[in-house]
Amino acid sequence: MFEFIKVFLLESWHILMDSSFYILFGIIIAGVVGVFLNPGTVLNHLGRGRYSSVFKAALLGVPLPL
Repeated sequence: MFEFIKVFLLESWHILMDSSFYILFGIIIAGVVGVFLNPGTVLNHLGRGRYSSVFKAALLGVPLPL
């Protein structure tokens, strides 16, 4: 049982280390976007309306994982 926990934690650590570059990259991009984009503009495009704001958010969010 303890061997299973040890292997599980070790493999979880390896996955975290493999994905850490992408996590840091995403945090940096989010910070840059937060600094350079005016929150009023984002609210204007994504905060009003029912379907158009959801459609815009989906279009902006689709390429991000790619």
